[in-house]
Amino acid sequence: MRRFFLASLLVCISFFSFSAVYPKNKPTKPLKSLSANELNILFDEVNASYKKQALDAFVSEMFIRLNGSVLIAQGPEVVLKMSFGYKKLNCKQFNQRLSDTTCYELASVSKQFTAIAILQLASKGKLSLNDTLTKFFPELPYSGVTIHHLLTHTSGLPEYFNWGEKTFANSKQLIDNNDVIQAMAKRKAALVFRTGTQYSYINTNYMLLASIVEKVSGMPFENYMMLNVFVPARMSRTFYVTQREKHPECSIANGHYANGVPLPLYYLDGSIGDKGLYSTVNDLFLWKKALFDDYKILPEEWVERAILPQNVLKNGRLPEELYGYGFHLEENPSYGMLVYHGGLWRGFHHVMLYYPQEDIFVVFLSNFCNKAQRGKNMEVLHILCGA
Repeated sequence: MRRFFLASLLVCISFFSFSAVYPKNKPTKPLKSLSANELNILFDEVNASYKKQALDAFVSEMFIRLNGSVLIAQGPEVVLKMSFGYKKLNCKQFNQRLSDTTCYELASVSKQFTAIAILQLASKGKLSLNDTLTKFFPELPYSGVTIHHLLTHTSGLPEYFNWGEKTFANSKQLIDNNDVIQAMAKRKAALVFRTGTQYSYINTNYMLLASIVEKVSGMPFENYMMLNVFVPARMSRTFYVTQREKHPECSIANGHYANGVPLPLYYLDGSIGDKGLYSTVNDLFLWKKALFDDYKILPEEWVERAILPQNVLKNGRLPEELYGYGFHLEENPSYGMLVYHGGLWRGFHHVMLYYPQEDIFVVFLSNFCNKAQRGKNMEVLHILCGA
């Protein structure tokens, strides 16, 4: 009924109203002579053109501040893809410009990949989400923590970033997950809260999950991900920080804080699972299609579990911040459930959003941490959905 009303409304206005927007197939007869179906098709084309123009204007304005890449898709089609700025802000040469093939350190956007690897193994019966951390690392003093607690940030484990900088300050090379786990075993630090009683977003959880994948699969985490995730999804420009030298063909962005100074790699960059993954906007769209559309990576029922609120506390309540398995979730009053994750690490700042109801996928990747894309994913939804 609504579509017919909008289509009928077009009868009352002249084609001059569309002077800035043209449908692909301009009618050869007067509007009043068009059928309802023809008017609906015309309206859809004009509406899509208006949205595209609005997105172009929105992104162009945002690129005044954003140094990065943007991809916006609805369904199987990319609606908009743009890049602006440089891989290094102090090296503004043509061959240093960002593009849709530029690789960014994904920071915490990496976590969803780690979670999906765990769910893959669980779906094949190789592990259980109720398995304890000490089953894999008996040297750690956290017997009540399970894989589920790690996935949902309800473990109560202390944040390794808080002590890692001091512990590894004299490292002359990148540390790895084993270095962190050995240091945890020596420190034997107490839990921050009793496992399962609170939600607290902690990077330690996902670093440990990556190491559990290694234990269960019997191969390095990076190799497991390449064979079981990146290759099936056709993500040819996606790799971990430990594999940078194996991908000389890839254009890699440098992170910058707000002062614009490029940041070199340093020792804490080497621990992975919670971060450490490099990818492009193109590859992330391939990931979305492989995971959510084609179910090439994980069976549908497991994908659905990943994007349901899973951080239920022992008292049966959900915390204010909802988290699935590797994904933040938001019950939005205008749109319903949104699936997203941000990333913030060493001058990289990203947001990835998936809106299942309208099959909208939005990625903002930036190597200049100046908050240029803050809140922008919601503006994209306003344009595409009209709420």
